[in-house]
Amino acid sequence: TPEEVARCGPFLQLQIEIIEPQVIVTLGSPAAKYLLNTTTGITKLRGNWSQFSGIPVMPTFHPAYLLRNYTEEIRGFVWSDMQQVMAKLT
Repeated sequence: TPEEVARCGPFLQLQIEIIEPQVIVTLGSPAAKYLLNTTTGITKLRGNWSQFSGIPVMPTFHPAYLLRNYTEEIRGFVWSDMQQVMAKLT
């Protein structure tokens, strides 16, 4: 919910500062919208690199969405996103 995002967002930002990840993968629309400060939906965001505080961010579908829409096309999208992440890390 928007209330949960507002309450948890600052904690998430602090964790990211402490951990200093090489890459962030956002799972679902709320996470992507929060970190990327956008209102664009996950369908348009997924598969495209963005940045949060200089860290590459790959938005992709939430696992619950993947389970509800378990098609070859959706699985292929997520697989492609994860391949991009792995390529960025190597």
